Amino acid sequence: MKAKIIAACEAFSLGQSDKALPHIADEAEWHIIGDHIIVGKAGIEDTCAEAAAEGNPNFKNIRTIEGKFHVVVEGHDLDADIHYCDIYTIEADTIHEITSYCLARHEAELDDAAE
Repeated sequence: MKAKIIAACEAFSLGQSDKALPHIADEAEWHIIGDHIIVGKAGIEDTCAEAAAEGNPNFKNIRTIEGKFHVVVEGHDLDADIHYCDIYTIEADTIHEITSYCLARHEAELDDAAE
């Protein structure tokens, strides 16, 4: 797997979509598990632009796993108790699918953990 594809996946997971978009296929799909599916590069770009308008996230990638056709990026939000795992499917050195899992603890759980 080429380093530029891995770097694009890591950038996307950090919320830096502008670095990843050149490597995303026009027909790509982004599956946000438990929420919805975004179809097409234009839809992904629009969704990322909306998110960027709300401000830059304070994400940190903690692990990247590279496979033959997949890149997995795990990380968390430094400002909130939110953890993510993004799985990228790569074909012909292009990102064709993104599957995102996000876990967040509810305020009640955080209060219980603090006690």
